[in-house]
Amino acid sequence: MQDREAHGKPIEELVGSLQTQLDRGLTQQAAQERLGKFGANELTERPRPGFLALLWDQFNNYLVIILIIAALLSLALGEYIDSIAIMFIVLLNAVVGVVQESKAEQA
Repeated sequence: MQDREAHGKPIEELVGSLQTQLDRGLTQQAAQERLGKFGANELTERPRPGFLALLWDQFNNYLVIILIIAALLSLALGEYIDSIAIMFIVLLNAVVGVVQESKAEQA
């Protein structure tokens, strides 16, 4: 029944392949049979990601990974203030990103 190319077919061909009529549509019996066979025409909502998944997504970014490496290198070179500043910015970015994504998911 699923025709992925339905949008490109002529209406007459599509009506014939779906076994329906343009002026009357489906009969009640045909609609009930198709409902039983294919299920309701509903979209299923994906579950919302949890806090840890949102947080991981914030750190799973090349630029953030580069900043973390830069902070570790600064720490290894004895530049403690630079290292702390970089990590603070990375953490602040992650918190702001999680808050924004949480609000977007709720909306």
